[in-house]
Amino acid sequence: MKETIHIEIKRIPLLHVLTERRSLADRTETAQALHELLPRVADIIAGSPMALQLGPPRDGRIDFELAFPVREPIEREGFISKILPGLPFLSFTHEGPMTGGAEGADFADAWKRFVEFVSERQVLVGDDPARYVYHGGLDSIGTDDERFVLEVLYPYHLPMWLEAFRQGVSHYVDAKSAERVLAGSDGLAEALDGHKAAEWIQAAVELLDEAISDERAHACILNGCAHHYIVQSAEILRAAWDSSGHDLRKLVAAITDEPSLGSNYSIDESGEEALLIIERRPARQEAYDQAPDPVEKRYQACFCPLVRDAIRDGKRVSRTFCHCSGGWYVQEWENVFGEKPEVRLLETMLDGAETCVFAVKIPPGFL
Repeated sequence: MKETIHIEIKRIPLLHVLTERRSLADRTETAQALHELLPRVADIIAGSPMALQLGPPRDGRIDFELAFPVREPIEREGFISKILPGLPFLSFTHEGPMTGGAEGADFADAWKRFVEFVSERQVLVGDDPARYVYHGGLDSIGTDDERFVLEVLYPYHLPMWLEAFRQGVSHYVDAKSAERVLAGSDGLAEALDGHKAAEWIQAAVELLDEAISDERAHACILNGCAHHYIVQSAEILRAAWDSSGHDLRKLVAAITDEPSLGSNYSIDESGEEALLIIERRPARQEAYDQAPDPVEKRYQACFCPLVRDAIRDGKRVSRTFCHCSGGWYVQEWENVFGEKPEVRLLETMLDGAETCVFAVKIPPGFL
């Protein structure tokens, strides 16, 4: 019989925390590090210790911020005081050993069931740091009787997408048309049904096209819906910018070879405005290489679960939707330019192009 998992939606308010950054190999190392640090903050801690995963593994290790909630901002030697933003999360709790337990009882088993749930329902998760909250069991690490109470808070992007879309539509579209565009969005996030959410969003974007034709307004509305840029990727980009001596041409040449950034970059100075051209690389490279036809290649190349099924099914989806992806590059290049740049959609696989291509307007003084 297939094991089940209890998943609920939680909206966690902002938290004051003390943090220490570490690169760790696995969950066992993470628990050990939290256990070692805990005595240094035991007198001021105001909640369960947690580990924030800042990105995917690199060179066999994972970047974490080990965080300890406190009631108010406070300084403590060896720690950095931060505020964690309030966000919606998908929550599940594992009770038992990290490894070495009975069949199906380890943390990896609970994590597998969570991934299967998200995949089967096509739930739109986010890229903010996942939080691993240790409500109990840190003192049992390394013993023969490990029993953790470990809550996983995984960022849930759909509520953020819907709220950003609502705000953008309400700002740029007249009240009557905005009401028509947004009708039916209530309860979408709570349903945890990615198929239903995708259908509503695709239809809402069509209604947005009818309500307003200005492409720049479309970009401003959809840019705000984008996934939040990954902490780790931002650090890589800023480090490359510093290493280039703040030379944009050198930076662009360097980052095209950076696999974690997922795009090919070039500079186009042929027109009146200098543009940074960004061509997205396939989301699933191996499957893309093996795809038997152009439609399947576009499906395997697409990053977005809200529209990629439509590509495979031959369903028309408005190109306006891909301004959402443009919002990713607004965030990316704000790290370099120090301001939110204008990002234009040049080509999209929703129109049958081989890949999605964006152009970032380069501010004066960077070339």
